[in-house]
Amino acid sequence: MCFKKGIKLKMELLEGKEVAQNLQKNFIERIEKIKKEKNIIPKLAVLGISGDKASEIYIKKIEKNCIKYGIEFILKMASTQEEFKENFEQIKKDRTVTSIMFQEPLPKNIANLINEIPAKQDVEGIGIQNMGKLMLDKKDALIPCTSRAVIETIDFYNIDVAGKEVVIVGRSNIVGKPLIPQLLKKNATVTICHSKTKNLAKILKQADIVIMAIGKAKFLKADMIKDNSILIDVGINYEEGKIVGDIDFEDVKQKVKAITPVPGGIGKVTNAVLISNIISSCECN
Repeated sequence: MCFKKGIKLKMELLEGKEVAQNLQKNFIERIEKIKKEKNIIPKLAVLGISGDKASEIYIKKIEKNCIKYGIEFILKMASTQEEFKENFEQIKKDRTVTSIMFQEPLPKNIANLINEIPAKQDVEGIGIQNMGKLMLDKKDALIPCTSRAVIETIDFYNIDVAGKEVVIVGRSNIVGKPLIPQLLKKNATVTICHSKTKNLAKILKQADIVIMAIGKAKFLKADMIKDNSILIDVGINYEEGKIVGDIDFEDVKQKVKAITPVPGGIGKVTNAVLISNIISSCECN
C-alpha cells in the first residue's frame, strides 16, 4: 500500500503470468488448425555463436516451450562467423523450417543478416520488412516480441494510454523503436529518451507511464518519477547473483499506481509472444 495526501492507494502489481496464460490459451487450437488445414508443422530454427552462457539458458527455455506446444526445434550453434553463415544458408534452403531466430549476442556484420530472413519467417520481427510493416500498420507484420509483450500487458490490465504522456527510456530495435508506432496507434503521446537525452529527470517527472529498457540495474529511482505513475520494466540485469530490473522496485513501490515486477513481468509475456509469432508465421503461409 502507498499513501498520497492522506489518501490510501493500492499499488497494482502487473504480473506477467496471467498475461502469458491469456495468450497461451489458444496455442494448441491454432497449431492443430495449421496442421489440419495447411499440412504444416511449425518448426523453429535458432542460430547463434557459442560462448554466451546466458544465451544458452534462454535457448533451453525456448526449446522447452516449443516442445510443450508441439513445435519442432532446431538449434545450430557455430564456433566461428563463417560457420554461422554456412548454417544460415542451410536453414534458408530447408523448406520445413517455418521460423528463424538469431540468438544474440552476435557480431554486427553477422546480426545484419537478419534482413535476409524472409518476412514470414522472421519470428522476432526485427528485420527491415517487418519493421516497415509495423510502421505502416500492416496486419501481417510480425511484431518484435518484447515490444509486443509490453502492449499485451497494457491491454490485459486495461491501461488506457490515450492522451497520456508515455516516456520510453531506451531506443533499441527490439523495444524502444517498435513501441513508438504501437503506442501511437493507441493515441498515446510518446517521448523516447536515450543516452544523449538532456534533462532526463525533468522528462520522466512529466510521464504518466514510464517504460524502462536500458539494461542498467535499478536505474530509475522514486525521485525521478511523479506520484501515481505506471512503470513498466523491461530490463533484465544481474546484481549480486539476483535478477533485477532497470527500476529500483523497493525505492519506487510506495509512489506508483502500478508496476511490472522483475522477474515475473514482461519476460514471461515475451516468451509467450515468441510462441505466438511462431504460430502466426505459419498462419501467414
